[in-house]
Amino acid sequence: MKYKFRLVFFHPRPGFFRIDSKSISYPLNEKLVIKIVPRDSDNLLNASKYHIECGAFPSPQDAKNCGEKLRTHLRMLNCMLDLGLSIPSIDGKSSTTNEVIKNKIREDGGELLDTIVGLHVYPDDDKHFEHVISGKMNVFPSDPYYVLKGLKDSWDNTFELNESASEVIEILNISVRESSPKVKYLATYLAAEQIIERKMRSEAAQDLIDKFIQLTNNSELPDSEKASLAGSLGYLKEQSFSSAFTSFAKRITSPETINGMPITKFVSECIKLRNKIAHNVALDCIHNIEEYTKNLRSMAMSILWAENNFPNLSVYRPADQIEMEKMEIRVL
Repeated sequence: MKYKFRLVFFHPRPGFFRIDSKSISYPLNEKLVIKIVPRDSDNLLNASKYHIECGAFPSPQDAKNCGEKLRTHLRMLNCMLDLGLSIPSIDGKSSTTNEVIKNKIREDGGELLDTIVGLHVYPDDDKHFEHVISGKMNVFPSDPYYVLKGLKDSWDNTFELNESASEVIEILNISVRESSPKVKYLATYLAAEQIIERKMRSEAAQDLIDKFIQLTNNSELPDSEKASLAGSLGYLKEQSFSSAFTSFAKRITSPETINGMPITKFVSECIKLRNKIAHNVALDCIHNIEEYTKNLRSMAMSILWAENNFPNLSVYRPADQIEMEKMEIRVL
């Protein structure tokens, strides 16, 4: 039996592959030919969701190894060329098909796969097919004038932005236009880092660090390693951001809760979430990341307002309306 892989990826706008074709095959070398297939349209030109597949591998592991190599190369090109692709690093499925339907297809000699997320390996026997649901929804504010109303309500106020405040606003503007939940959260966390002041450690702690630096400089280590260690030790004289953030949270008296938890608990969870992302924990293990981002951004803006004595400002965000433009089911 031979095996094949299928790697699913996305782009926020249709037409990433400006090729008016139902699919294309493309050789990567003399032996390896990949096939690019649209998942939400009948041709590549109008699609925003795609998969790349390749078959005839002698074992599942060979197919998986090639698929992983393809994913790595595609992610590298995504960074180098700023392609704007979303290439899942976590494999799974986004929807499932009723077992009654699957059993009916098995009776007819086929095997229906659930909708793939990321990379999947399956037999290359022309009997396995994927159940793909695609749709297009338009989400828009119920009041199209709300931004203009916000400008009108705030126009009489003046915001004097110093360099620090300008930097925080710039970082938050970057975060709100990010599509990746992880990157959006990290950018928001970075904005909070710019606002909250880190204090120096106690004189006793700094004296102890100086002794460590002196021991390092007097050691027989190579000069380059001495300089590196001494520099790192010097940074320890200032408290870490996580410590500064926690200390800051303890001083907040209003509001009493954020995201349904005490302020100190919320801040602790934010720090843990940042560490999970830094250690590449799977996104499906990070619950409610969008809520944490939203509340952390609100917290950062509140601190920015208080630190700079900005005038009080009240603006509203209307509820969204959802318009379903199309919903399609494909078997690929």
